[in-house]
Amino acid sequence: MLSNVFDFHLPQQFGTPDNSKDGESESAEAAAAARPPDHQITDGSRDADLEGAYKIYEKLINGAISAEEVCQSEVLVRIKDRLQKHIESTKKSSRTSALWVQYMDMLDILRKYISAERTGNWALHLQAIQDMLPYLAASGHNLYTKSARVYLQQMHNLKTEHPEVQQRFEEGFHVIRRSDRLWAGLSPDLVIEQVLMRSLKTSGGLTRGRGMTEQQRLLWLLSMPACAEVNQAMEGLTGVNYNTGEQNKDMTKARQSRDWKDTLTVLSYLQEHNPFSNDPSFRNIATGENALSTVNVDIAQSVGTAILKSMDGLTPAEFTFKRKDQAVTLGMKSSVRIDGDQIQVDPQLLFQRLVIVAQNSDELESALKYELCSYPPALFDSTLLLREAKKPALADAIWGLIGPHVPADNVVDGCQYVLDGGALLQRIPWSHGSTYKDICHQYTEYVTKKYGKAVVVFDGYESNNTKDMTHHRRSKGKIGATVTFTADMIVTMQKEQFLANRQNKQQFLSMLSEELQKANCETYHASGDADLLIVQKAVQCATTNNTVRMGDDTDLLVLLCYHASLDSHDLFFCSESRKTTKKPRIWNIKATKQLLGPDICKHILFLHAVLGCDTTSRLHGIGKGASLKKFKESDIFREQAEVFYAHSASTDDVAEAGEKAMVILYNGTSTDTLDSLRYHRFCEKVASSSTYVRPQVLPPTSGAAKFHSLRVYLQVQEWKGSTSDGPRPTEWGWQKCVEGFVPVQTTLPPAPEKLLRIIKCNCQADCSTLRCTCKKNNIECTPACGNCRGSSCTNSMQMPCDDDDDIV
Repeated sequence: MLSNVFDFHLPQQFGTPDNSKDGESESAEAAAAARPPDHQITDGSRDADLEGAYKIYEKLINGAISAEEVCQSEVLVRIKDRLQKHIESTKKSSRTSALWVQYMDMLDILRKYISAERTGNWALHLQAIQDMLPYLAASGHNLYTKSARVYLQQMHNLKTEHPEVQQRFEEGFHVIRRSDRLWAGLSPDLVIEQVLMRSLKTSGGLTRGRGMTEQQRLLWLLSMPACAEVNQAMEGLTGVNYNTGEQNKDMTKARQSRDWKDTLTVLSYLQEHNPFSNDPSFRNIATGENALSTVNVDIAQSVGTAILKSMDGLTPAEFTFKRKDQAVTLGMKSSVRIDGDQIQVDPQLLFQRLVIVAQNSDELESALKYELCSYPPALFDSTLLLREAKKPALADAIWGLIGPHVPADNVVDGCQYVLDGGALLQRIPWSHGSTYKDICHQYTEYVTKKYGKAVVVFDGYESNNTKDMTHHRRSKGKIGATVTFTADMIVTMQKEQFLANRQNKQQFLSMLSEELQKANCETYHASGDADLLIVQKAVQCATTNNTVRMGDDTDLLVLLCYHASLDSHDLFFCSESRKTTKKPRIWNIKATKQLLGPDICKHILFLHAVLGCDTTSRLHGIGKGASLKKFKESDIFREQAEVFYAHSASTDDVAEAGEKAMVILYNGTSTDTLDSLRYHRFCEKVASSSTYVRPQVLPPTSGAAKFHSLRVYLQVQEWKGSTSDGPRPTEWGWQKCVEGFVPVQTTLPPAPEKLLRIIKCNCQADCSTLRCTCKKNNIECTPACGNCRGSSCTNSMQMPCDDDDDIV
């Protein structure tokens, strides 16, 4: 069978399914010619189409018309045409939408295949398998692809080579039936597993002491029909018969109720994680993680078709599948290519290979200059997500230093309150059936009754910024549908789903701002992240009156410690009162600054950003309090912090200062680099650990730390309040993509090429010729090699000793 040649294009369709009519295509063409073009279809005609479809449905349920007449309806043809145009438009607007449309097409193919098997429809069976071929090829199911293609070619020739078999298959005998019902066809492989193999393993079967010799197997198999007749006669004699009813189990009320419940669960999930939103990014709707630029699974059908085309003219034995030609999924974490193939990097496997390949300490230290992972694990949670910062830990560390000494002044009445508009949105639940104006009124009453004529500062969501990744993480991948609403419209969406859309959020904040202004509150809108603007307004208010900044964000506490003036009125930072047993902290910023001292307050922006904030990574295994401790103890650490405050610092200066600061954080010495420190830590942990060394417990490489330092510098400059001529994100550790800004991880590959393409030989000679696969690929033999073991051949650093050599 496998000697067939892929030397022709498969037919587009193997035939018309048995339940179709010749008149259907003519009727569809006539309906398509008769219907008006899109620009002539008015809203009224659209409503008329839906009304017409409903009437047809009623007639079908009542038995007034047949299913064939429904299929020939012009109304359904028009609706189908409009739906198809909408699907094509959706696929062009978003790659995520295109992926899900493709997924639905795959489900339709599966349903087509199941229907063909259950009803014995031969033409539909072949068509479904042909439709599967591109997806099988694109997904790497190579044996299925080859076998199914040869199968389709042989079935195409069946009509001329074995017409009697073709006729029986068209009559539905390519499937096996255990009853005469329409929906009772079973695939032969399924029957073999559930009937023949089951009988073989049950009482009386071959596995029950009879033996598995050829004679026993033949005797047992040929006696099966006779045994079946005896079994049927015994059932008739005893009156014990097995009969099946006409009702399918899927038609029971319990099954329908459960299916409907599951359907609602899926719909509810898809409403919160809408794959058909206007967001152009290519993402995982469950986690919100954006795909790498190499991912092309949304065009898997085209990828598979190209693979099938390349098979033409070759036998199955001649054709070789290449991994680089297959579709790249979101689960493929690495973008490494070795000899043109896509390589997924497994950290455990790399570490095991490292032990084999590294024959001396120099090789081991050189290999550890790479991350040995598809992303820097000490800085990233995944291929694109920064390690989430534990920001409250810094506030706890500061409170531990100065908390008992801060004057316990209560916030006096008459203070000016400054509020974070983003946090304000989360304070009030949205009532069902309320209008948007009513909800804005609820917020206004909450603010005026509790805080008086407050100053409210809102974030901006109209443009992308480096904090978009944090917003994406917080929303957990949820993207709500865009809603064009007015003040008098009733809210029909859940609050979380509505605010998960940036356009909805920006429009609602504008409406809320107008209502607050009518209540004599001051409102301000930042172009992006509002943290700096909030602090600036609080500091400005403190020049004329005692001011309270309400909130819980550690970023705001850090910014207040940096920007607040000791010559102004009292400035407090207070947590929102909540129903908890823990007493909320009240920070007197002036007293806090005095107790921390001018040096720490001057450098607190760097101390916060270097160990993780919303736009920088948390260093694995290092707490936020470590930066405060190192700043007090290390002169070298304090010197590096100065570089991050220079307005005109170069990227090289920042990268060098950042690496030295991180070496101190990892308890290194002034002579260490991050790469050398990785080597020493690896050796220490291998010698003392009882399990394998995880990559994230090692310091990051110098290549990855460089971009982390650039992002820290950018954030410090933004917090300082640099003007518009300040650093641009694309020059300081970020790159601009369709979905916004994403962090640059490193410029080095995940591992040395020697580890990624490790090769072993099994030479019987001394590995001196190109017959040795290691020597052929310019790689030295290693202990993984078969005979030489990497030590007794000419292709290794450990040359064999002659007997005459003196051994010292």
